[in-house]
Amino acid sequence: MNKRRGNHRLDARVWPDILERLVPATDKRLAEIMDWARANDQQWLFSFLDARAAALLAREQGLAPRAIPPVDYLATRFGLTAAQARVLSAFLGGQSLKEIAQMQGVSITTIRTHFVQIRSKLGARDQVDVVRIALLGGDPDAS
Repeated sequence: MNKRRGNHRLDARVWPDILERLVPATDKRLAEIMDWARANDQQWLFSFLDARAAALLAREQGLAPRAIPPVDYLATRFGLTAAQARVLSAFLGGQSLKEIAQMQGVSITTIRTHFVQIRSKLGARDQVDVVRIALLGGDPDAS
């Protein structure tokens, strides 16, 4: 029976596959994203990537990560209300809708309503699409 190991590092048998396949593929995709950002004058993405790397390092060190992109950027970029931008920012920071409701002191129904409106404004099909569009700066008007 396989039991999930807690916070143990990856087994040494997994590393060769990661180093040979996953790392080069990830580096290639990241290079494509960075090229797109340069070509489309999306300089915020570089700040986001720096902040995301810092957040990952902070999590590894047991510190709280920063929420990126900023709430005001999300509101302006996607035409969100302040409340919707706060919900999106918290969601991008890894909080569930239930956690967001508890943190903001509102009902889960209110947060779900905000999230439906966020999806509509971003032109997103689902939660994964919301994250992709919000983090990669996808055009909310494109179909």
